[in-house]
Amino acid sequence: MLLGAGRATKESEIDLAVGLVLKKKIGDKVTKGESLLTIHSNFEDVSEVKELLYNNIRISKEKVKAPVLIHEEITQ
Repeated sequence: MLLGAGRATKESEIDLAVGLVLKKKIGDKVTKGESLLTIHSNFEDVSEVKELLYNNIRISKEKVKAPVLIHEEITQ
């Protein structure tokens, strides 16, 4: 919601021009200086968004296994 892509209330406007483009997935190799994501925003100051992202991205020297995202497929 910091960028305007979500709603605080059902009356809140959604800005369809904002969001994040993730360039890496869990387990992908990362090289120094490589961009991990792009922030699209209509606000000049995205420091709060950047801080949240920096605090939640972990880079490890060891290979990390991606978590299972689909646990079961329901067909009926």
